[in-house]
Amino acid sequence: MSNILIYYGSKNEFDNISPANFRTLTDVVYEIDKDSKNYVIHFKGQDEDDNNNERLFVENFVVKSDEYAGVREHVIINFSNFLSKFDFDNIYLHNPPLQISEQIKRLYPNTEIRYQEYSSITIENLLAIESTYESKIIGQVNVKFELLQALFPLTLKNRTKPVVLLLYGKSGIGKTETAKFIAEVVGEPLFRKQFSMFQNNQFATYLFGGAHYERSFAKDLLDRESNVILLDEFDKAHSSFHSAFYQLFDEGVYEDQNYSLKLDKSIIICTSNYNSSNEIEEHLGSAIYNRFDKIIHFGDLNNEAKQRIGEQIFESLHGVYDSQLSEEVVRRLSSNYVKCENVREIRHLIEDTFALHAVLEHIKE
Repeated sequence: MSNILIYYGSKNEFDNISPANFRTLTDVVYEIDKDSKNYVIHFKGQDEDDNNNERLFVENFVVKSDEYAGVREHVIINFSNFLSKFDFDNIYLHNPPLQISEQIKRLYPNTEIRYQEYSSITIENLLAIESTYESKIIGQVNVKFELLQALFPLTLKNRTKPVVLLLYGKSGIGKTETAKFIAEVVGEPLFRKQFSMFQNNQFATYLFGGAHYERSFAKDLLDRESNVILLDEFDKAHSSFHSAFYQLFDEGVYEDQNYSLKLDKSIIICTSNYNSSNEIEEHLGSAIYNRFDKIIHFGDLNNEAKQRIGEQIFESLHGVYDSQLSEEVVRRLSSNYVKCENVREIRHLIEDTFALHAVLEHIKE
């Protein structure tokens, strides 16, 4: 009896459960198309070679998520008919489009459906955030307590809805680094989407789904390796697209015309450069504003924070550049940390100083 598995999760995890020897969707489609174009003429009285009627047999048929885009639409729409053209022992489908998964479940009721188990935040994770946040994200002491308060519900047994956070404040003061830090504590790589990279027409197709071969947010979410999700510069998404996130923020469900998925116990972090909560509600609108579980402000860096950040970056870069700065240069460099607005400016100042000094040393040689 044939075995069929539909697996929803990351590419790495799917590879771990796939057999070592298999044939791909692209490979089988090509062979079937090739065979269908081979015509054999039989003359009266000539024996037919039984081998000409031999069906293709595939022991392990494996379809990875990025393969669906490589075949024509009729294969997707008539996937059950495609399967009838060859024999198989095992089928492994990775994050299939709805058109395929619905056909498979109707045709093979005993299909096994498996979901990747993502890490969820624990009390131990919260304790780690409490003890190390200030050493990782300098100058945002108040943020730590709001994070702990917002994330705690995910430790409750019956809580499946994601926690949705909006981090706002000036650029380069710790918002994105906070998302990276949370992912690090949970132990999974951060899933990050930069919304400023999408133009309106692209974004509509990406969010609501287009042709089966086009990229989509839903497909990227299915392929993710983490339950910590960063929607960077969320404010760059036009308000006409906010409806795509209503169900995701409310229930952890995301759907487009090709895919459907559920993000249980996930942490969804949005960032923006707004200056106040009133400005956020005015520009984003109440419908999306009220769906955030917590809106957390990142304040401007004070001089003490800038000094600590500068010293930390200086130490991290000191071993990278093969050059020694004089005490006078180090003193002047340090006195300029407080003139910078954010972490990026401080880093650029230090890197530029090291680079200039290294170039001058080489010129002297």
